[in-house]
Amino acid sequence: MTQEHLSWVRNYLQEKYQTPILENFLGLEVVELAEGIVIYQVQMNEHHRNIYGSVHGGTLASISDVAMGVSCLTLGKRVVTIDMNVSYIKNVTQGSILTAVGEVVSNGKTIMRAVGEIYHEEQLLVRAQASFFVLGVFTEKDYHVEAR
Repeated sequence: MTQEHLSWVRNYLQEKYQTPILENFLGLEVVELAEGIVIYQVQMNEHHRNIYGSVHGGTLASISDVAMGVSCLTLGKRVVTIDMNVSYIKNVTQGSILTAVGEVVSNGKTIMRAVGEIYHEEQLLVRAQASFFVLGVFTEKDYHVEAR
């Protein structure tokens, strides 16, 4: 992919993250975007908590899924998750600032695989891996296609 495509993806994400979609609820902020990799930062707030006061596992799984999926987008592919494994290593409380990294490890024509990690400071909190089905290309001319 070209730097132009990566720049377009970054602008697309910034625009989409202002709309009422899951990524907006999560509060993701792109820190770095390159071919096959994305790094996000996100602050955990009250609405990310579970009933025990720590960050909800579903929140962490969603952040992992988004990071891994967006790493696929950087390679110009429109994907959907077909399986995902999440290992929870440690939890944090609201107010914590997390870093999530998604990276493509297999760039197939029909199936892509990615890994994801979430950190609080230097502490690894979550390690995930997922497979994604490639629906087609993800370019400026066709990004507006809605899910059917």
